[in-house]
Amino acid sequence: MTDNGQTREQLLAEIEQLNQRGAALQMRVSELEHTEQALRTSEEHVRLFVEHTPAAVAMLDRDMRYIMSSRRWLIDYGLGDQDIIGRSHYEIFSDIPDKWKAVHQRCLAGAIEGQDEDPWERADGGMDWLSWKTYPWRDSSGEVGGIIFFTEVVTKRVLDQRALRESETQLREINTHQQQLLDVIREISSPVIPVHDEVLVLPLVGTIESARSSRIMETLLTGVQEHAAEVVIIDITGVPIVDTAVANHLIQATRAATLLGAHCVLVGVSAEVAQTLVQLGVNLSTLVTRSNLQAGITYALARQGRAITVQATRSSQRCWESKSCRQRSQTCARRSPCRNGQKASRASRSADARSKPSQHPAINRLT
Repeated sequence: MTDNGQTREQLLAEIEQLNQRGAALQMRVSELEHTEQALRTSEEHVRLFVEHTPAAVAMLDRDMRYIMSSRRWLIDYGLGDQDIIGRSHYEIFSDIPDKWKAVHQRCLAGAIEGQDEDPWERADGGMDWLSWKTYPWRDSSGEVGGIIFFTEVVTKRVLDQRALRESETQLREINTHQQQLLDVIREISSPVIPVHDEVLVLPLVGTIESARSSRIMETLLTGVQEHAAEVVIIDITGVPIVDTAVANHLIQATRAATLLGAHCVLVGVSAEVAQTLVQLGVNLSTLVTRSNLQAGITYALARQGRAITVQATRSSQRCWESKSCRQRSQTCARRSPCRNGQKASRASRSADARSKPSQHPAINRLT
């Protein structure tokens, strides 16, 4: 009886232990099911995150087969609605360069690499530029399970930058050309012209403002130094408006030239300009003025002891030597030629013809 009682108690104890183990196993199974569900939920969250992220992202295994990718990946690389999960990366992109394949192998070994504006020559002959980063991902054991691509197609940005640089280069060339044209225009607008030894003419045309007045002074002083000018004739015939500012600029320029040893003459002052200067009360008494450029050149040569003379022609000289012309005014020598000169020239040609032997033998015998 006692043995049967012990046996029963043992059986009950074992049954209780089995029940406890079953309950523990049930709890363990429930925990595993909960963990699995959590993993599935987490994986779905990751998948949704990757799929809807605004970047081109793709996750691949060690065999370079797609596990997941973002919609932006499909859009950026023109894959449309293709189902790429499980497919090989090299099958989808047959034009992957060898340098990128080497990068993939290094990243599968644990490296992290990236590049900005990396060119990619496509199979159709086109060219794309990518900015990319490649990371290895690891499984629960810590081993590398594959790689993750983070990429951006920057072709438009690269082309825009190139177009911008080309435009900037063209703009600089245009600006350089415009500056050269402006320099030429400045030289033409205020040239220094040597008309005789140590005599310069500075013809001015157009409006004279502060900036241009500085260039005129610089041109004037440079010309005086280069040509060792004694007299500078400033011709303002082509200046439409001469006000107080312009007059002051001219006075300053002539004073500066005087310091270099040159004497300035102002010519081309019209009646309107003279009236305006008088009304403005501008004092030009320190300047020598002449009516026009010819008078200015005559004045400049007179300062040097020179004069403009008119060389008479040969026929005019014969005319002057005749008695009738000597009684006339000297202006006869300036005609081209006068009647007496024409008569003298014809008489001279007749005498030459008489003295020259004829080409006809009969005439030679008669003479």
